Amino acid sequence: MATVAYGGDGPTSATIAFPAGNPVENSGSLTGHILAQGWTDNPAAEKSRTARVVVVLATALALLVAMGVLVVLLAGDAMNGLVGNMIDK
Repeated sequence: MATVAYGGDGPTSATIAFPAGNPVENSGSLTGHILAQGWTDNPAAEKSRTARVVVVLATALALLVAMGVLVVLLAGDAMNGLVGNMIDK
C-alpha cells in the first residue's frame, strides 16, 4: 500500500480523457490536445483565399514583367543613342 502524506486518500490516476478527433492530434500529448482544440477545418474558405492570393501574385508578376520590358526597351534606345554614333565611325 502506498504511503499517504498529510492524510490524503493516496495517489489517484493521473490520466486525462481527451475528446476523440483527428488521430494525429490525439496522441495523448499536451501539444496534440492544444492542436485538437483549434479551429475546425473549412476547406471552402481556404480555397477562395488561395485563389485570391494566386490572382494577386499573378497580377503583380505580370506588372513587374511589363515594367522590366519597358525599362529594357527604353534603356536600349538610350544606350543606342549614346554609343551608336561611336560604333558607326
